[in-house]
Amino acid sequence: MSFSDREYFRNFEKISWSYLSKNYDYYYLKAMHEKNRLDGADTIIVGSSHALFGINEHDLTYAGKTIQFSIASQDLYYDFLHIKKAFSDGKKQIKNCFINFGYYMLYQDVSRAELVKYLVPNVYMNLFGEEGKHNYVDAVARDPLSVVEYNKDLYPPDIIRSWCEFWSNRTVMEEGTFFNNINSRANHNMLGVRKVIWNTLSEEEKYDVAKDRTLNGHNKHVKYEESHIENIKIIQEMVSFLYTNGVKPLFFITPYTKYYNQYIYSGYKPDIYKVLDELDYPVEFFDMNDFQDEFTDEDFLDSDHLNDIGAKKATVLLDSYLENVYFG
Repeated sequence: MSFSDREYFRNFEKISWSYLSKNYDYYYLKAMHEKNRLDGADTIIVGSSHALFGINEHDLTYAGKTIQFSIASQDLYYDFLHIKKAFSDGKKQIKNCFINFGYYMLYQDVSRAELVKYLVPNVYMNLFGEEGKHNYVDAVARDPLSVVEYNKDLYPPDIIRSWCEFWSNRTVMEEGTFFNNINSRANHNMLGVRKVIWNTLSEEEKYDVAKDRTLNGHNKHVKYEESHIENIKIIQEMVSFLYTNGVKPLFFITPYTKYYNQYIYSGYKPDIYKVLDELDYPVEFFDMNDFQDEFTDEDFLDSDHLNDIGAKKATVLLDSYLENVYFG
């Protein structure tokens, strides 16, 4: 093979990696739905980054074969779309469904949030078509290839597209989880600068991070009453759907640091209890923050996301709940 040939294929590989890295959320979710279609699942997990960082789905002893349909910032509307698609397309009957909550999620709507509404054209419309728009009514699905820079004369788009789609789907399917050999939790440090390690911060700095995360972020969701009303309806429909399919849902909240818990709006949790208690069907609710003493600062990447060590602990804790309560 000549130098030019080697360079050609080396660039081909670079294009493939760029394509996957810039479309990772989409291809992860797409691959998990394909896995469910081909292999099936006993249990599915839906949620946001707290579930993604907090639970190692393949280590849940009592859940059987488990597939996680969670990405950062995902809300209840898209959780429900994943659930319906998983039940419709799955190779076998799904037995369990675990829905991750953040305290603020009854007020969250990705399709209205300027910071994360890019997920609608980038991810959800490519997965769910027009239904993926939700309240982002003028959204247009984005071509995954459009964000990749490459020489179109040397690499025709139709060839590149077919190869990148195949390669991305195969790569994520082979890895099997969101965090893996090519994509680690540490590389998603929510502190913004990867060199900053949560446990190296001073006590004052940790409180400052938690204040910013809650007072300037999650606590402000409470003003979105229209989203709150819609999300209550979504939960009602979700729970009814699951019961119709023979599944009693489990809603769960992963642990947060004491700093985050000190500043998160105190009205969120009673509101969650009220909504779940008023459902037409009984559901399970497990808040791991009731077991906060089992976690230390060394278990976190930031104020409210677990690292590898913390995820192992949270997974064991959830597994214990499944054994003694959910299946007990």
